[in-house]
Amino acid sequence: MRDIPLLIIFLLGLLVFSKVQAQEPPANVAIQTADRFKVDSAKSISLSSVIEQALRANYDQNQRDFSEEVLNLNWEDTKEAFWMPQLSLSLQTNSQRIGRIKRGDVGGGGFSRHPTGSLSFGVQDYVVFNWGKDYLAYLNNKESYRRSTTSFKEQRRALRHEVIIKYFELAYFTRLVEIYRRQLRHTSFVYRFNREKVSIRKINRQEYYQARSEYLRAQNSFQEASNKQRLAEEEMAFLITDEPGTRYILKDRLDFQRIQMPLEEAEKIAISNNPEILESTKDVNNAKRSYQIQLRENLPLPKFSVNLGAYTHRFAPGVSTTRYESGLANNEIDLRASINASWSITGVGGFFNQRTTEKSLIGRQLSYSQLAEARHKTLSDLQRSYYRARTYEQQIRVLEAASETNNKTFDVILENYLDRKTAFINFSDALLESVYSDAALAERYYLHTREKVLLAQEMGVDELPGKSFENLGIPKESVK
Repeated sequence: MRDIPLLIIFLLGLLVFSKVQAQEPPANVAIQTADRFKVDSAKSISLSSVIEQALRANYDQNQRDFSEEVLNLNWEDTKEAFWMPQLSLSLQTNSQRIGRIKRGDVGGGGFSRHPTGSLSFGVQDYVVFNWGKDYLAYLNNKESYRRSTTSFKEQRRALRHEVIIKYFELAYFTRLVEIYRRQLRHTSFVYRFNREKVSIRKINRQEYYQARSEYLRAQNSFQEASNKQRLAEEEMAFLITDEPGTRYILKDRLDFQRIQMPLEEAEKIAISNNPEILESTKDVNNAKRSYQIQLRENLPLPKFSVNLGAYTHRFAPGVSTTRYESGLANNEIDLRASINASWSITGVGGFFNQRTTEKSLIGRQLSYSQLAEARHKTLSDLQRSYYRARTYEQQIRVLEAASETNNKTFDVILENYLDRKTAFINFSDALLESVYSDAALAERYYLHTREKVLLAQEMGVDELPGKSFENLGIPKESVK
C-alpha cells in the first residue's frame, strides 16, 4: 500500500511531462519555416553570365549609353562651330492670306493673297582671329568632352566590378545558409535524441533543455542567414534587371587568389588612372585656360572677322531676283576688325574688373588644391585597401587550418557524446567553434575578393595583375 502514493506521483509526473512535450515545437520547425521560401524554379547563373547581362540590360548603364550619344552629338556641334564656317539655308516668308473668314467694314490693304519672302544660302559671320580666346574655350570644351567620355567608360567598369562583388556576396550568403543548415541539422538530431532519452530518464532535464536551447539558436541563425541570402538575391535581380523575387542557383564558386603585385606598382598605376585624379587634372587644365581667357578679355584686343555673304532669292508678285549679298546692299567681302571691351569702375567686377580676374585666379589655385587632395586621398585609400587585403590573406591562412581542425574535433566529440563519453557542453562548444570557423573563413574569402575588386577600381583599371576577376568564379564541380 505504501507503493500506491509513489505510483500516483510517478503517473502525475508522466502526465506533466507529456504536456510539456505536447507544447514543444516539432524538431523540424526550422526546416518547415525554411520551406516557405522555396520556389518551384530558380535561375542558374554564372559569374560571366551576370556580368554580360548587367552590361547589356542594367538600367543605369542603358541611361548612360543614351547620355553618351547626346554628349557625342553636342561635341560635334562644338567642333564644327569652331572649325567650320556655318553654312545655312534659310527660308523666310511674309504672312499670306489663305482665306477670309469675315469681310470688314473699314477698307484697307490687309494681307496679300500672294506669297512674298526670300530664300538664301550662305555663310554666317566668321571669326578669323580672336587672340586665342575662342581657341582656349574650345580646348576647355574638348578636354571636358574627353573626360566625360572616359567617365562613361569608368562607370561601365564600376558596374562590372559591382556585379562581381555582388555575385561573390551572394555566394558568401549561400555558403552561410549551408553552414547554418548543417548546424541546425546537428542540433535538431541531438535535440530529438535527448527528448527520447529524457522520457526514459537516461539524461536529466537540464541537458534536455540545453539541447533545446542550442536547437532554437540554430533555427535563429539559419533564418538570419536565409534572410541575408534573400536580400542579396533581390539586389542581384535589380542589378541585372531580372524580375523581382527571382531566386538563383550559383554555378560558380570562388577560387581564392592572393594579390600578386607590390604596393608601389599599384600606386604608380593609380596616379595615372584614378578617376578622381583624372577629374581634378581636367579641372586644373580648364582653370588655367579660363584664367588666360580672363586676362585677354581684360585687354582691348581687336577681333578680326569676315562676312562671306549669301546668295538670296527674293520672290513677290512681279518680283523674282537672285543676287549675292555680303552687307547692306553690296556684295563686297571685307576683313573687319572690331574692339568690344568694357571695364567696370565701380560695382560688379571691381575697379577695371579686378575682382573678376582675382576670382579666375583663385579658381585656378583651388583646382590645384583639389588635385593635391585627390592624389593624397587616392594613395591613402589605396594603402588601406591593400593592407586590408593582405590582412585577410593572413587570416585566411589561419582560418583554413582552424576550420579543418574544428570540423574534425566536432566529429569526434559528436560521436563521443552520442556514446555518453563526454558532456553536452563539449558538444555545444565544438559545434559552435566549427560553425564559427567555417563562417569566418567564408566571410574572409568574400571580403578579400571584394577588397581586390575595390583596389582595382581605386587604381582605375579593369583587372589586377594575375588571374582575371571573371575567372575567379569557377564551376563548383571543378573545385576540390
